[in-house]
Amino acid sequence: MPILHLRSDTTQDCSKYSIVGNYATRPFVKHAALLKADTALLFGADNVLVWHIGPPLVAGTRTTAAAVEHSRRTTIHLVGFLDLDADDIEGIETWLADVDKEERPPVTSPIDMLAQYRVSPAIYWVPAENDTALYRQFSCVGFVMDCYRFIGINLIDDSCAENLPEVTLDIVVAAYGPRARRVDYREKFGIPGPGPWRIVLAGYLFHSLNRDMNVIRHTAHVPNSIAERDFQTPDLPAPPAATMSP
Repeated sequence: MPILHLRSDTTQDCSKYSIVGNYATRPFVKHAALLKADTALLFGADNVLVWHIGPPLVAGTRTTAAAVEHSRRTTIHLVGFLDLDADDIEGIETWLADVDKEERPPVTSPIDMLAQYRVSPAIYWVPAENDTALYRQFSCVGFVMDCYRFIGINLIDDSCAENLPEVTLDIVVAAYGPRARRVDYREKFGIPGPGPWRIVLAGYLFHSLNRDMNVIRHTAHVPNSIAERDFQTPDLPAPPAATMSP
């Protein structure tokens, strides 16, 4: 089961394009991203470079240049991974390059950044007036899901709404902040009205990775319940010190 239990006392080597996440209040998983480079990590490591949508989107040279420094990094409590081969890595890099070069409205204010983001559906092509696709909006989970789907790995089955548990307003606020209590704010992200809503939460990604490697590659995960918003990986204690034999 490819979930790495990060420690707080000893760094562990993690490979680029691993799926990483952080807690809001442990064990509720708030955010998911892709590790940008091979990195030695501790539990709670901060300022770690990632590809993600915060917002803003950070997916390559172009979007990185448009993002302020702190938005290119995140804190990491969770790591899930697959054994990626050369074709997988090439596919991820192709997907990132494609997303990076999409023509999005310029970001000149926090409101502009929000226009890059979408909660439901988690992956959404913004159409032009002639219905051609302009660019993608993502939630943080959708960003990771779409990337892995490009290389043939469907982590979560969101093909029909009934596959996703209902999510209440309190959980939405825990995931997206107190502004999500505003109806106009939620409407921008595709979750209008008072709820509940069927949306993909970051915790589902780590449950999808908490399976046999072969199963992950061939069977999309269907969340069992809203309890999968949480994912607990223990911050393992230090190993006992060696003792000298008398």
